[in-house]
Formats: sequence, C-alpha cells, structure tokens
Amino acid sequence: MQDIAHILGLDTVANVVSDFYDQVRKHGTLSVPFAAVHDWPEHKRHLTHFWWVTLGGNPYRGEPYRVAQKHAAAGFTPELLADWLALFRSTLAQHLSADLAEHWYARALRIGRSLTFMHEFQRGERIPLAAARSASD
Repeated sequence: MQDIAHILGLDTVANVVSDFYDQVRKHGTLSVPFAAVHDWPEHKRHLTHFWWVTLGGNPYRGEPYRVAQKHAAAGFTPELLADWLALFRSTLAQHLSADLAEHWYARALRIGRSLTFMHEFQRGERIPLAAARSASD
C-alpha cells in the first residue's frame, strides 16, 4: 500500500480530518459516542497527526494512540463503524481525487476491520477463518 502523506500534504490531511469530524458532530448515530470529546480543536490535531503518520508522514507529536481502547470505551460497535466508514468515504471523495481517496479509505478500512475483530473478541464471538484471512490482505 502506497504511502500518500507527502502527496497529500499535511494541510490537506488536516482539512479532511476537520471536515469529517464537523460532519460526525452532526451525524445521527456518530454524534453520540463523540459527544465525549470536549476539546475538539485538540481532538482534530491529534487525529490529523494520527492520519498523517498512518499515511506515511513523519511523526511530529509524541502522544500515544490507543485506538482500540478509545473506541471500546466510547461504545463503538461494528454498526457504528459502518456509519463511520461510509461518512469517511464520502468526505474523502469530496476532498480528493478518486485514486487518493481510495488509498486513504483502504487504510481506514483495514483499521476498521481490526476494530471489528477486537469488538467480536471482547464479546466472545467467533471470527470465521475466512474473515480473519481477508482482514490480513
């Protein structure tokens, strides 16, 4: 998977993240778990850095990421994740060329699969072997 941070540039990553989370705050289902966020400017800076690094950019902040723990604590479910992914894909399409949007979305989808597996594991659900294999593609 191609690293695209430097193709996009930090300003573009920040704009996508900011626009996306503005939409999350208005979303019917996603606004509920995100109501726990009290400092939106800092949250957006933190997530901009997360995506910048995830997309191949060099780290410039030192805060740790606890993606699985944060999502579990917020009550994220596979259903909410599906809403998140749909809104994220739409936001990417509004800001980026189709190729760059799909590259970024592929990263989000892989993270989403990991979060879904974590959710199922915590609930003691069995993960079909075929699903586990496709997530590692």
